[in-house]
Amino acid sequence: MLLSKIKNTKILKAYDAIKTSFWFTPCLILSLTILSCISLLLIDLYAGLHSLSWLNFLYHANAGITRDLLTTIASSVMTVVSITFSITIVALTNASSQFGPRLIRNFMEDYSTQVVLGVFISLFVYCLILVRTTDDFAGGSFLPGLTMAGAIVMTLFGILLLIYFIHHVSLNLQSDSVIDNVYNELQYSINQIFKQQKEEEDTSCSTQKKQIQDAKQTNSKQFPFRSHSCGYIQAINYANLTNLMGRLDGHLNVLVNPGDFVVNRMIVMTSDIKQLSDEDKQTLHDCFTLGPKRTPIQDPEFAVHQLVEIALRALSPGINDPYSAIACIDKLTASVCDLTQKNFPEGIMYDENDIERVTYKTTSFENLANIAFDQIRQYSQSCLAVQLRQLEGLIRIAEQANRSTHWSFIRHQKLMIEHELEQQQLVDLDKKEASIRLQTLSKLLDNA
Repeated sequence: MLLSKIKNTKILKAYDAIKTSFWFTPCLILSLTILSCISLLLIDLYAGLHSLSWLNFLYHANAGITRDLLTTIASSVMTVVSITFSITIVALTNASSQFGPRLIRNFMEDYSTQVVLGVFISLFVYCLILVRTTDDFAGGSFLPGLTMAGAIVMTLFGILLLIYFIHHVSLNLQSDSVIDNVYNELQYSINQIFKQQKEEEDTSCSTQKKQIQDAKQTNSKQFPFRSHSCGYIQAINYANLTNLMGRLDGHLNVLVNPGDFVVNRMIVMTSDIKQLSDEDKQTLHDCFTLGPKRTPIQDPEFAVHQLVEIALRALSPGINDPYSAIACIDKLTASVCDLTQKNFPEGIMYDENDIERVTYKTTSFENLANIAFDQIRQYSQSCLAVQLRQLEGLIRIAEQANRSTHWSFIRHQKLMIEHELEQQQLVDLDKKEASIRLQTLSKLLDNA
């Protein structure tokens, strides 16, 4: 996709802000509607369509009745717009209270809601323009019939769109739909981030050269560079960092990850270059995009935390919805199973001469997998159904595990859940259910 080819982190941040806004798509639709209205009016003025007999029903109508019709449509559309906004606000409020405030971005990113708002606002403006034009043409021999036909078509389309919107919102407010949407975003984000990082890394450096470079970096003195502002790191432009270090013949070690929170004067990188010009220092810091919140631009943990947050909310005493928590565990299990088949980035960038220029922190399988399981396990000590589903998830992961890091994660989570089950007073049947899953998992671990 075109998005995966964009390397400029500033553009990626702007794109993320635009797609999660309620203003860009409606404004774009409004602009296109105004252009369409002007184009149809020009056709009505100069194309001579009013002289065609088979279009008499469009061009030989009463101007007063036409203006009343357009006014009625415009006022009705504004009523529908207010209803649409009310439904949207209710959906956002419900999402914030039930699923967590960070899930609001998923609802705002919904393209259908943005299109519906844009179409209704555009229809209102279209009718206003046409009312004024109809008034000018009232004393003439014809009305802008083709433009009027456009208003009628848009009105009929708006009615169908309203029906679709009500159905769409009703569907999206269901827990399973919300969880599935977040899961799909998680899969997409991880695939895009891994694809981009693997494309940027140049793995052609020979092992011998890499060992020489590592020894050189170990013996060289490292000088720190501090952050000039505070906020969440939303993206890091590793390609520009590599180009800068290649031009200066130096090496840079990035100490922070996208998603980390940095404060003023915090050491975010070290380099073997002691002195940099003010311009180079500014270029260095411009490669870090900071903001007030985390985004999924380069942060694979973001969507994982979203699913975990839904599960934790569902397990809270105020909501007490273990079924939603179990659905989150199923999706997280599927994601972790997919991660067992991925090769994680090395965190090394080389220049065009095969010289290592930048090393940076990367996420690991154990990190993402533990994020997916730890908090849910800690909050589910009083919910046996959730603990059993986590054990089943570990069994599914163990069936696909193929590396020591995978088995280490599974063994750690099994021991934690087993310890928590021992602290509970379970009836014999519940003990049997837990024991069956633990034994199955133990056999898979023993075979590994």
